Amino acid sequence: MKISSRTEYGIRVLVTLARNQGEGCLSLAEIARREKLPHAYLEQLVGDLRRAGLVTATRGQAGGYRLARPAGEIAMTDAVRALEGPLLEMPCAGADDLEHCDRPQPCSVHEVFQRVYESLSISLGATNLADVAATAGGPPYPSAVRRRVAAEHLANQQEARNA
Repeated sequence: MKISSRTEYGIRVLVTLARNQGEGCLSLAEIARREKLPHAYLEQLVGDLRRAGLVTATRGQAGGYRLARPAGEIAMTDAVRALEGPLLEMPCAGADDLEHCDRPQPCSVHEVFQRVYESLSISLGATNLADVAATAGGPPYPSAVRRRVAAEHLANQQEARNA
């Protein structure tokens, strides 16, 4: 599996929106500035993110983009599929939509690609956008702030599990 620049940029857009959650909309120009990404390319990406139900758009002077639901409810599998398509482009790689094997008997590599698919699906599914936003580097937070936010996020997760 190759992660394209399209997927990287799209996830960076989602992370920026997650960090801004609760503070209103962000324009594409502002997202592009914060992440140092090409504005024209982002216009293409957000269309796919909107169609997938990950972001919403608001028109007008105070308009822009925001997450369609809380960052903690957006799994990385959702983001990757919205931007890249199937997790693994193999006919025998999984049980969802185009990833479903339609052969009457498994081929010689079915089991190995099934394990690869399951590993990707489990890893990406267990990681949500809030996790990525709390631990990701880059703008707008310096490393000391990222470490503090990540520690707070981890403490909140542990509290939730213990409750």
